[in-house]
Amino acid sequence: MSDVVFFLNSKGIANDRIVSRYIWVVRRVHEFVTMKKITKHVRVDYSMIRTAVYDYFIDVARLKEFHVIEHINREKITGYIAYWLLRRKPIQVVSPFPGSSFINELFVTALVFQSILSEKKLSSEQCQGNTAFGEFQSLLFHYLKYRPVTQQSLELMMEAFFCGCDF
Repeated sequence: MSDVVFFLNSKGIANDRIVSRYIWVVRRVHEFVTMKKITKHVRVDYSMIRTAVYDYFIDVARLKEFHVIEHINREKITGYIAYWLLRRKPIQVVSPFPGSSFINELFVTALVFQSILSEKKLSSEQCQGNTAFGEFQSLLFHYLKYRPVTQQSLELMMEAFFCGCDF
């Protein structure tokens, strides 16, 4: 057993939760790559996904211990996993294509918006044509590409969206 897994287990995070989150991320990456039709242009670095999941759980364990809380909210979950996926960049370009320079940022944008839509029980079709929603997606993508990102800034961005949500 690795030191990281031992540490996480000692903080009450069971192996099945770690494996479940890893599988969830792998599925989201594969869905994204398939939807974008870029399977021949990229490879998925599973060790980077594993590292991102470990980093996520280490942050969550420390956060829970510091604030003496048992559970964290959905925005925190999404913000923290999105942050580590952005840092670890698990989608590796093997042959360039239009937009390939920021493929991980595009993936994280999709992941964040999937979470937002899920929480609001909306489909992406329901948001098509909504100018504000489209502008918000573009703004997030730009932010992920060019600005310093933290777990907390992603969480705050989602909370702010829900505060101003007109749906």
